[in-house]
Order: sequence, then C-alpha cells, then structure tokens
Amino acid sequence: MAKLKRLIVKEDTLVKIIPPISKEDIENRDKDYPTLSPVAFAKKYRNTLFKPVTISINDTIHNIQLNYCDNPFCKSLGEPQVRFNSVKNKPFRYKLAGSDESKKIICNPNASDNLDGISLGCYTTPYSNWAIAEEIKRLIHIDKVIDWLPKYNFHREECAYKDTTPFSNLNSFRKRGKSSSKSIKWQCKSCGKITNVLPLREENFGYHQKRNDIIPLFAKLLLNRTPVKRSCEILQVTPTTYYNKLEWLYKKCLEFLDSHERKAFKNHTFERIWLNTDKMIYNLNNVRRRGKGGERYDDIEELQFPTHILVSGDSHSKYIFRADVAYDWNIAQEEITADTKLLKEDHLHNFSRKNARYRFPFCPQVPTKNDKQSYEEYLEEYRKFNIRNSYIDGLHVVSSYTAFAHYWLIKNMIKTNKWRFVSDEDSSLMTPLFRVFAPEIKEGKALHFLCEIEKGKTKKEAYNEYVEARESLKEWKNTKGLYNMSDTKIGIMKLIEKLNCHKFHNLIESEGHSYPVWANRPLKHPLPSIDEGTRIINCTTNVSNYDIEHLARLLMNVDNHAVNSFMQQIHRRLSILERPLTTARGEGKSYVYANFNPKYAQYALTILRTYYNFCMSYKTLNKQILTPAQQLGITNKKFELRDIIYYK
Repeated sequence: MAKLKRLIVKEDTLVKIIPPISKEDIENRDKDYPTLSPVAFAKKYRNTLFKPVTISINDTIHNIQLNYCDNPFCKSLGEPQVRFNSVKNKPFRYKLAGSDESKKIICNPNASDNLDGISLGCYTTPYSNWAIAEEIKRLIHIDKVIDWLPKYNFHREECAYKDTTPFSNLNSFRKRGKSSSKSIKWQCKSCGKITNVLPLREENFGYHQKRNDIIPLFAKLLLNRTPVKRSCEILQVTPTTYYNKLEWLYKKCLEFLDSHERKAFKNHTFERIWLNTDKMIYNLNNVRRRGKGGERYDDIEELQFPTHILVSGDSHSKYIFRADVAYDWNIAQEEITADTKLLKEDHLHNFSRKNARYRFPFCPQVPTKNDKQSYEEYLEEYRKFNIRNSYIDGLHVVSSYTAFAHYWLIKNMIKTNKWRFVSDEDSSLMTPLFRVFAPEIKEGKALHFLCEIEKGKTKKEAYNEYVEARESLKEWKNTKGLYNMSDTKIGIMKLIEKLNCHKFHNLIESEGHSYPVWANRPLKHPLPSIDEGTRIINCTTNVSNYDIEHLARLLMNVDNHAVNSFMQQIHRRLSILERPLTTARGEGKSYVYANFNPKYAQYALTILRTYYNFCMSYKTLNKQILTPAQQLGITNKKFELRDIIYYK
C-alpha cells in the first residue's frame, strides 16, 4: 500500500544543482567588485559561458551546457568549445563578440577539425547554463509529488531507547489502536509515549481534508469554465477552501500521471514522435499584497501582465506532454537581492548570472567608483525593482528559459527513434529546440518544420481559402486522371510535383565541395484548414538527402492541430484562462476572470491536461472513439474523472 503524497517544497533535495563557481571565485569577486569597472568585471568573470552545470535528479547526474552553435546546417552545431592548437594563432571554435548588452557567440570560420561540413560563421545568443539548470529544477518540482515522511518523536527526553522506531525495531513498541483519522498509534514500551503516524493512502483517502464530498462537483465546475465566485456559491465554500481543493486535486493528478504517464513512457519506445509546440499568452491580474494598496501608493505597475504558457503535444494522437507557465511563484525578491550581493550579478553579463531567467535578474546596487551609472539612474532603477515587492509573490520567467527546460524534460521523458518537430517561426522556441536536440539533428534523427497561418483572417476568409483550395485540388486531380483516391493521397502527389522544382535549401561551394544551407523558401500546404485557411510550411533542417516522395509524406503531416485543439479547451474550460471579455462601454478588453496567481493557472492546466489526455475521447481517422492516451498507445482504456480523483 502506498504512502500519502505531498507537493515538493524548496527545502527538498530531489534535484540538486552544483554551482559552477567556487568559494575562491566568490572571494575574488568581492575583492574586484569595488575596483574594476562593470565592463572589466564582466569580462574577467565570463568564464562560465561554456562551463557545464552539474544537476543531480534522483541521484542521476546530468551536465547542462547549451551554449554552442544552433544552426542545423553548420558543422559546429552542438559542438563544445575547444581550442585548435595545431592551427595558426590557435583559434577557438567560438569567439564572443558584440556590445555589453547584446553579446553573441560566433562560429570561428578558421577552426579546423575532422567534422564534416562547413562553418558558416553563425551568430548565436548566449544563455546562462546555471539559469537553465534552475528552470529545469523548477519544472521538475512543480510536476512531481513525493512521499509524505514527517519527522516523528517516539520517545520522551529521559527514554533510554531514543534511537528506536517502530519501523526499525518493532519489539520496542506496542500498538494502541487507531486514531479518528485511521492513523496507527504506537507506544514506546520503555517511556510510554504514544505517537500517531500518518495513515496509508488506502486507509484515509481524504486525510486533512474537510468537505471531501464536494470534490467530484468541484472538478466538474473547474473543467466547465465556472468562475471561482460562482463555484463557491454552488459548493457553499469560501475562496480559501476552493483553492485548497484546487491544490488537492492537482496533487491527485500528479499521482495519477506518475503511474499512468511516466511509467508508461519509461517502458515504451516509439518509432517516431511528431512534437507540436506553441505558446499562448494570458494576462495575469497584477494585484498588490495586503496592506500595500490605497491612494497613498503612487508607484504602480501595469494592471495586466502578459504571461506565457508553453504547450507541447503529439500531432497524431493529440496527447499533450507538457503545459508550463513561465512564472516562478516561489522566488522572492529578497533572494534576488541576496544572490546579487553574494555573486555580484549586477556587474556580470546576463549569460553568467544565476537569475538570468527572471524579469529582474539582479537587484540594483549603489554605483561603485568606476561605475558609469549615476546615483540618480541607480535610484530610478532600484525604484522599479522595489515596486514589484508590493505585488503578488513571484516573478515572470523569460519564455526562452522555460522552453529550454520544457524541451529538455520532454527529451528525457520520451524514448523514440525519430523526432519530428512542428512550430511557428518563433526564435524563443526554435533556439532552445535546436540546442537541446542538437545531437539528434546532427545524426539525422530529428527534423524541424515550420507551420504558419495568416492570423488576421476572418473565419469567412479562411473558409473561402479552404473551399478554393479543395476545388483547385479537385481540378488538378481530374486533369491528371486520378480517380478514387483520397484527398490526402492527392495532396501528397501534388507536393511531389512541386518538390521536383522546389528546394528548402541552397548549395554553397567551398574547397571543391557543395554544402547545403537553409534557403527560407516556404511552400503552401495543399490541404488548408477549414478554420485557419492556407498554411505556410517550411523545413529548417537538412533534408537534402531525402527522397522526394518521403519528404512529401512528411510535409503532409505538418500542422498545429494538436496544440491548437488543447488551447481551445483551455479557453473554453478554464475560467481563469479564458479569452478577455469586451467591456460594457465597448472601450477595450476586460480580464475580470483572470486569476491573480499563476500558481493556480499551473494547477488548473495540469488538471485539464490529465483529464484531456485520459478522459476526453474523439473520433480518429480510423473512425474509432479513443482518448489521446489510447491513441498514443500508453493505455488501453478510457478513464473517468472519478478514476483520477479516487486514484489509489
């Protein structure tokens, strides 16, 4: 029988990060900080750029170093920094250049090694490996539960058997029945002290929970876009109880996923995964802390903050692997201040900072004697930093860092022989993807496709494009004399005809050899969507060696339907994440139902993702009614909401 579970807190050591700097480095920074200018200080302590950060997850060691070329056509893709001592002037593979605010890693064209291909002199944005490791840790912590193991005191102070417990020495204790919560009472035979231990999960389903009878109705209200206040009226509970039930249901979903998702992926190897990723933005209602409001407070931030949510799913089964909010609700500005003072982060390049992932990566400090910043500029910068302390806990995370962690965790969760990626042309998604999956791209096991639509179209314009394309495809079919064939097969044949004279790459000559480079030459998908209109597709990875028919079949699979479908469910089913409403005056948009704490948005997203994957069925191309989990092949049954709630 299983133990009771709890959410992970900061003090837990499930994930450990070994800092990339030593105590000696910190001491040297203390000495140099007041004497060196910020530019000289940042230059001296930029050696963490290519230094791996060690992260231990359940005692498994991983090294995080993602600062390298991310151009799929360059021979330096995914290659570490090295120095070529056999070459004149002993160049490095990469060099760092650019202004202080916009440093770039540049592939050195003079580097010589045994790698196939050509160095393209690519400009790559550097990121903080330390901050990426911290973001991985954050996403692991919000996505797992662990056994609840409180510290018990089974003996009185004067007891001679202080070191014994009923778990290790049963003969020293006797049972004294069970408490009202069904926890076992143990009594020490020596000192007579009675201690209650936690019940097992099967013994007490609703431990520390009141009004447990409302959970099924609460879950239905949550998943059917009922606002918090209306739900409280229906359930006759306070908002505090509502959010307690939300956290409890979130915990039950994590328990369910731990058994039915992670274990299934651990034991299953897929032939290929079509991973579709996109971002959505919702507006966080930015509210002040208790006691920090009122007319006397003149310094205010924006009332709505755009908050990013990253979603990745399987294009074929519509299974959603992850949905992550780019917001850390556990970070306090006091921690940012402490790190700034200890590590001197205000005088470092962003890629060297521990907290580079945050909206406020450092706390402004009083200018040193060699600092060009004036005291007035410092006060203004500090004022902006300090205003945030009056608002709700936490800070926004730069979405690129969340994407790094998001992709890294998916890669380590799923075992597959081939990866196929689909996204729009968003550098905050493409850059992390190319770096995390650089080895697979280089080995030819991963391809990336772009899929974009014209977002300004009306539904009528999209439908007209859909009708016109279908008619055009029908005419082409009749012209070629192709009868009794499905639209998909006709679309593949039309793509084959186009690909005979269309290439996604160009060729460049170097030392008597030809090398492919990305041409950024998009193509129209032959089958437009009825609600999106014409889709523009492209391939950003090297497919120069692919057979035309094989490539045409791959291109037919390029769409954003999997993620779009889930995002529609987010808007339609979660009140706190629904689309904005038009104000009564018609002057603008109102986010009246948006929540004030992204923690609850993450809770609701995880609950919806679990329900969507395992409980919501749809008609597949084979005319079967299956859930995404069944279609993916990780389960053979459709679950009900009560299976998640009462999971034992």
